[in-house]
Amino acid sequence: MRAKREALKTLFTAINENKVDEDIVDLLLLVNSIKGVYTTSSCSGRIGIIEEPKIGAKPLSRWLVKKHTPITFEEAKNSLKAAQEGIIFLKAQPPIFHVVGENAEIGKKIHEIGLSSGFKYTTFKAFNKERVLVEINGTEYLTVPLGRDGEILISDEYLEFSINLANEMLKRSKSRLPRLEQNFKKLKKELGEDELFYELNPPRAQYI
Repeated sequence: MRAKREALKTLFTAINENKVDEDIVDLLLLVNSIKGVYTTSSCSGRIGIIEEPKIGAKPLSRWLVKKHTPITFEEAKNSLKAAQEGIIFLKAQPPIFHVVGENAEIGKKIHEIGLSSGFKYTTFKAFNKERVLVEINGTEYLTVPLGRDGEILISDEYLEFSINLANEMLKRSKSRLPRLEQNFKKLKKELGEDELFYELNPPRAQYI
């Protein structure tokens, strides 16, 4: 698969440049080592505070703080000092994986893995003879408006409550990653290893 070769090169480069979330590196390598399967853009889940010029203007948005691990009240409070213009939101987002299968049968297996691993928003994003793209996604999304144009409109007490809730949701969503990994290990036993993966000399291959 030419598409997989290019996807693998992109992934390995990103890993070597430390541009991949550390807590899903091994999982991504596992998935990509399966015959007929590869990933595209994926994230281990994140929490942060973002400033959006207006509703829906994502390309122009600016993260004041963004982490793939829980944040503290102090981190959030300090980040708000940099707010300038736009609507300020606290956001928590679960892990999300875009996984491609080389045919419909494999695509359906990937879809089943997502659902059985507890990622209830798993859906088919593209479905044709050449490839099936599955988005494995959780339900733990949280968006809390905090203020506008540099002015914070909530109390410290509510900010702390919101941060604690967002951290709890992030932890809950990440707790499903081990189950997802185990299910992909089962798929690897079923479909076998992809020689192309090892041919390209992936990082940390000895652990996969």
